[in-house]
Amino acid sequence: MTSNGGIPMHDDALFLSALTHFAAPTAESTSVSRTLDELVRYITEIFGVAAAGITLFLPDQEDITSVSSPDFERCQQEFRSGPGRLRRQEILQIVDVPGNAPAWPGFAAQAGHVGVKAVASIPLRRTTETVGVLTAFSHDPVHWDNQDLMAAQTLAAVTLRFILTSLELQEHERISTQLQHALETRITVEQAKGIVSRDRDTTPDSAYQLIRRRARSHNATVLSVSRAIIELGLKV
Repeated sequence: MTSNGGIPMHDDALFLSALTHFAAPTAESTSVSRTLDELVRYITEIFGVAAAGITLFLPDQEDITSVSSPDFERCQQEFRSGPGRLRRQEILQIVDVPGNAPAWPGFAAQAGHVGVKAVASIPLRRTTETVGVLTAFSHDPVHWDNQDLMAAQTLAAVTLRFILTSLELQEHERISTQLQHALETRITVEQAKGIVSRDRDTTPDSAYQLIRRRARSHNATVLSVSRAIIELGLKV
């Protein structure tokens, strides 16, 4: 936004604080929804707007939306189905929402209900793909200048990278955990096979069949039976 003198209105100290906050994603990072909640709160404080909303379009998932104030949730929905739907690929500014009421009556009605006079919508991109939209609502008929738009885009881009990297790290951790579990399971079963093979003087394959038969007859898993053989001396 700009003041009467054309000076960018975003708070540099808060802006840098937000960038720092979202600069180092980890596998233990908070959920996507909570991260978006943090982003819209930052946007509201940094730019001094009435409220901010964001919608993220993740592949193979339902859209995730966060709004900084519950009072603006319906306004965000109407914006997405109105002017936001038409120009999702580009920055969109509406400086005079009441004056555009005939074009988007649903959005204008909700905007009027919460006192919104202006709105700015900024697409979030990953390479050439739009993966989200950041929206800021103002009680004043203000126009965002290039510096403020660039600051908002930068913060949104850093946050998006934070989210996507966190999701990738979580997926890698999930796969690593699964592989580790599979390895530990195999080691345990192999140990049990060795014990049964020795006790029953049979081959490892036959020992495995005995373990599996015991598991089926007692509605148990091969792993649990194998552990019982190793730790409790179970005979099969």
